[in-house]
Amino acid sequence: MTTLFHYVHCPFCVRVRMALGLLKTSYKSVVLPYNDEETPLGLTGVKMLPIVETNIDGESKAMNESLDIIKLFDKDNTLKHELLEDEKVRKNINDLLDAIAGPVHNLVMPYWIYTKEFNEESRAYFQAKKEKKRGPFNDLAKRSPEFLDELNKVLNGLENKLQPFYNSSELTILDIMLASHLWGLYVYPEFQFPPYLHNYLQSIKRKCAFDYHQDFWSGYLGD
Repeated sequence: MTTLFHYVHCPFCVRVRMALGLLKTSYKSVVLPYNDEETPLGLTGVKMLPIVETNIDGESKAMNESLDIIKLFDKDNTLKHELLEDEKVRKNINDLLDAIAGPVHNLVMPYWIYTKEFNEESRAYFQAKKEKKRGPFNDLAKRSPEFLDELNKVLNGLENKLQPFYNSSELTILDIMLASHLWGLYVYPEFQFPPYLHNYLQSIKRKCAFDYHQDFWSGYLGD
């Protein structure tokens, strides 16, 4: 049995869930409280999710790094991982994700902590940790027009790159990376999705049989 340890909100965890859904890979879902340090440290020595625990070369092993996890299960290279071997392509997608992550996280973090993923203890832990880097969540909320403007500038021109997927007629690893970073915007009520972007994300959702909270409630995805 493959076990995925993850957070619901984390885009790097979301990309693994999307990919495993597309690949029809069964797994046990374990959503860790954000303040649980013991479990990830015990599995891999670092507090970093996602973590997959699965059979590798006849042994049960745990591994981090979302792209490595996806590649491990994508035996037929459905997602065309060789795209990331091109230095220019890799730089372009990583630059785009970096530009998206800043404003998106500033917008959605104050909302994430009030989803059912968090209890009082994990909420306080998450907020204290993130506010050290980003400042008080109350201030982030007040600055939301600034972050929305920053995000919309990044998204301008993205429509022309979706053909209907990112620079491709087929869904690739680049779409998994992009969609997972944008998905958190669905918890931010003030963001008005351009129709092209909503349609793009919903298309990936269908292909990946992805539901943001489904495995949080059920605890298992598979046959």
